[in-house]
Amino acid sequence: MARYRQSNVAPGESILLSVNLSEQLLPGTFEHMINEIIGTIINISIFDQKYKNDKTGASAVPPVVLLKLIIYSYFNGINSSRRICKLSQENIIAKALTTDMSIHWTTIANFISTNFEEIKDIFAKVLMFCNELGLIGGEDFASDGLRLPSNASIENSGTKEQLEKRLEICRKMAEKHLERHLRKDKEGEIDEQKQEKFEKRQEVLRQRIEKINSFLSGMEDKIGKGGQALQSNVTDNESAVIKSPKGFIQGYVGLAVSDKKNQIIVTAEAHGSSNEGEHLPGLLDSVVENMEAIGRPLDKENPPRILCDANFSSEDNLKACEERGFEAIIPDCQEKRRLDESGVRKFDINDFKYDQTEKQFECPQGKPLEHKGSANFRGKEHDIYQASAKDCKACPDFSRCTWSKKKQDEINQGRKLIIQKGKEPSSEGSLCSKMRQKLSTEEYQEKYAYRIQIVEPVFANIGYCKGLDRFTLRGKKKVNGQWQLYCIVHNLGKCVKVYNERKRCA
Repeated sequence: MARYRQSNVAPGESILLSVNLSEQLLPGTFEHMINEIIGTIINISIFDQKYKNDKTGASAVPPVVLLKLIIYSYFNGINSSRRICKLSQENIIAKALTTDMSIHWTTIANFISTNFEEIKDIFAKVLMFCNELGLIGGEDFASDGLRLPSNASIENSGTKEQLEKRLEICRKMAEKHLERHLRKDKEGEIDEQKQEKFEKRQEVLRQRIEKINSFLSGMEDKIGKGGQALQSNVTDNESAVIKSPKGFIQGYVGLAVSDKKNQIIVTAEAHGSSNEGEHLPGLLDSVVENMEAIGRPLDKENPPRILCDANFSSEDNLKACEERGFEAIIPDCQEKRRLDESGVRKFDINDFKYDQTEKQFECPQGKPLEHKGSANFRGKEHDIYQASAKDCKACPDFSRCTWSKKKQDEINQGRKLIIQKGKEPSSEGSLCSKMRQKLSTEEYQEKYAYRIQIVEPVFANIGYCKGLDRFTLRGKKKVNGQWQLYCIVHNLGKCVKVYNERKRCA
């Protein structure tokens, strides 16, 4: 029978080692690169202005140490300040990056939550570094958003009226809880343990009542584009109720614009809003500014393309793209439905003619769509035109004209057109109309197909590989700083291969 050596170290037993920390950062690795560039190639002296301890006060942990530790932790899917602190105590690579400094978790938390403006500056410098490595193409960009919950509960959301009702419910709960306790106390059923439980419950209700009451005293209802009252949140009023793939959440949308060449994020912003599209003009302004800052201004003769999904589709956004020197490729929400099962294009607004004399539309079969009134959609007034059900039931092009799942002889309403007031009734010449015409061609369908491979891998990397499943901070500025930190980590991860190749050649 074979004999094997036995270890002198028991499972879980610690051992003492003589370690050279610099040798733990192996060349070619992510941690080796950030250790070399943070504080040297990427200047972080902007953090120094916050420190006022040159003559009095305790010495501070160097920002370069904190930034290296946080970037390394985020890269490995660790975003809790306590877990980052533990990593710096137990992980040999983290110890090497921090030169074995003792860092309390509150120092880490404070650095992340208070340096949102400085993080924005570091994002721009990392982008410059990416450009120097030749990672940015500047020809095609794609934008999208990652919807994540924040450090706030959706149960604390509501309009002013809803929160007032919730406050009254909490007060009644506290009163009934007190009455029930006093009744049982008279009957001799309350012991020391039940008394303690009662006091804890009363304290929870009291704090909840005070919190809601304090919020309501200075609250103004948020008003949406349609004039309706939006829900506010007692804990983080800059967050919003957002529909995500996992249902409704209280959180933010992390928006990013990615470059086609290597999926480098050229701008990133977090917003507490369920409407991603309204932020596109601001994102484009930021792209223009960042590209000029790195010495890569947009080519006006050959405008770069910006690819977005249907959430960004609007006349205003297409106009914003045009004004800022981008060629937009943005389908509307009906784009996928415009082809029937046999691949034939369905009729859209351009197939209907407007009769100026009769003030009505005429369908491709020559039947009228009469004006039926107006309605408010997304805060704007629209006119409604509708054909008669009788004409649609007898129409030979019924399958090309409607998305109804009902059989042709079972419909009870005719085809509708909803046209925004102030726009040309025929919609001829509108940017949305031109976009629909472009996307009906094979050329633009192929161009738009690149959107997924430009921006979706970015969110897969940040959300899945880097483990960002929620924002841990409250307030737009702080959440925006954390989002940009993750985008910095993503961009630096893209630099490792090229940085090492250039270093070997140097």
